[in-house]
Amino acid sequence: MNLQQAMAGIRIGETMVHGGLVVFPLIGDGARKRDYLTLTEALKKEGVRISEVSEGGSVPELRLKNLLDQDIFAADGETLLGAKQNRVLNSSIYVKAHDEIVIPVSCVERGRWRYQQRDFRSSEYSEFLSSRVSKMSSVASSLKMTGTDRRSDQGAVWAAMDDRCANFEAHAPTGSMADIYESRREPLDEYLKHMRQQPNQVGMAVAIDGKTAGIEFFEDPAVFGQFFDKLVRAYAAEVVMENRIATVVPDKDALEHLLFRIGKARWDEYKAVGSGREIRFELGDLNGSALEVDDRLLHFVLLRGHSRMRH
Repeated sequence: MNLQQAMAGIRIGETMVHGGLVVFPLIGDGARKRDYLTLTEALKKEGVRISEVSEGGSVPELRLKNLLDQDIFAADGETLLGAKQNRVLNSSIYVKAHDEIVIPVSCVERGRWRYQQRDFRSSEYSEFLSSRVSKMSSVASSLKMTGTDRRSDQGAVWAAMDDRCANFEAHAPTGSMADIYESRREPLDEYLKHMRQQPNQVGMAVAIDGKTAGIEFFEDPAVFGQFFDKLVRAYAAEVVMENRIATVVPDKDALEHLLFRIGKARWDEYKAVGSGREIRFELGDLNGSALEVDDRLLHFVLLRGHSRMRH
């Protein structure tokens, strides 16, 4: 199933609205048989290790060693806690069983460069939307220039963290994104009381101020279910920070047309990190990225290309 087929097979579910955030569930055609683990599932098992690339470490890269008999999928924006500083993934990746690779990451804890523990663990938080938007743009530029490099503009990522920390009035001594989230855990979790994954939901389109802020798609409802809470918090943080309590619900027809345009988009293709192929494209001020493995679309994300959704 390629990107065009995936978009054509989606229907839009019952709209969920709370406190300035509008979520359109994207409904697929049911569960798919998958033979891979998500990163969260894999890190709970013996035989998977994510560590610094060396004793001294390197901010934009980590080492992932998979000794399991199963492949591993990890999504762009997933957060890893531990080692010398917390990081987020720069791209969605697919790691074959018994493979070892170096993965591209960005730092989301600028005030620490010392070992907290030797390895990394998964987090219940996904990358802030503003940081992810900036990172997606700079990683796409790196790929266009080099064909292989997925380095982000680390300064822009740190600036987004500083912005969130200041606006949330967070106590985050090391500038840790996880600590910034925790400072507003209660209002962010309030959104989860009003939003629940619907049957066969494989993704969501999110609108802020009546404009599409992002679209997230996963191959399987069970996989998307592992990301649902993280993604709702990430998008809600944008609303909470900007104090956008007014809710503007866009027309579903406009979203359906956007899904059609995504399916028809022209894209650049690259070898993915690990296995598969990564595609990148632009639709006006929207930036898209997708991971395909063995003709299956595992993950797709589309983000509006400026950090505070101004228009």
